Amino acid sequence: MAAHVVEEMLTRYDISAPESALKALREVLQEIILFGLHEGGFFESVAFYGGTALRVLHGLNRFSEDLDFSLRPSVESIELDAFGDAVENCLRRFEVEATFRRSPTQSPGGIAAAQIRTEPLRGILSLSPPSGLEGLAKGFPQNQTLRIKLEVDTGGARNFHEEIAYPLFPIPFPLRTMTLPCLFAGKMHALLCRQWGKRIKGRDWYDCLWFLRKKIAVNLSYLEAKLRQSGHWTSSHALQEDDVLRLYRERVSRLDVESAKKDLYPFLLDSSDLDHWDRALFESLEKRFLFEG
Repeated sequence: MAAHVVEEMLTRYDISAPESALKALREVLQEIILFGLHEGGFFESVAFYGGTALRVLHGLNRFSEDLDFSLRPSVESIELDAFGDAVENCLRRFEVEATFRRSPTQSPGGIAAAQIRTEPLRGILSLSPPSGLEGLAKGFPQNQTLRIKLEVDTGGARNFHEEIAYPLFPIPFPLRTMTLPCLFAGKMHALLCRQWGKRIKGRDWYDCLWFLRKKIAVNLSYLEAKLRQSGHWTSSHALQEDDVLRLYRERVSRLDVESAKKDLYPFLLDSSDLDHWDRALFESLEKRFLFEG
């Protein structure tokens, strides 16, 4: 049964090469992990957000690496260790060996983290390879592992709106997530405030374009809370639409578009999406923003 379900999940992808097969396996494992977290009661305390939420729940056309969550407003803290057995046992039912390890310390930003380490060549790929993976499994290194990071924002910016969504794989199940305007607000916070260093995260800009094409509004009050939490908005007056647009213009003026594209290529299903990326494109987006709250 497990092999049949994984095979069905993999039919959504091009798995003709090891690189694309690994990306597909990562996403399948993310979905099984979400199901395991649901079984463990995780979503009573958190809401799902970030790029993987957009991918799994809303069809964002790019791959994503991590599973990101935020504590709900009424929840004071969370012990990630309490959910490790649920995740490991769920993966084991799908013949995937895995270990769940919580990070011993929280990051300065109040991020509680854990890592799920899996070995695709043990279990499902060695015992009963899904159709199309028989030959590819032989091409993977014997010590091939996939690591999926799980992060929970425990900070004070929690005035988001939430809803229940239903992923369809591995079976339909309910999970709690932020509404799309709050997801956009979280993405705008990352776009405006993320420290670039030597690597601009082009995924932030790609996702911003996705929201704008869908005509999703930015939840202004949640964005303000996120900006105040990170110290990027300290004014005594409430954040206004013009303030967001000004911050956006400043960010665009420093954007290295080629670096952003370079970051994106490994995550895209079709790199032609980036053929016409330039600074003028992002400057033109300013007039397309919508706001709520």
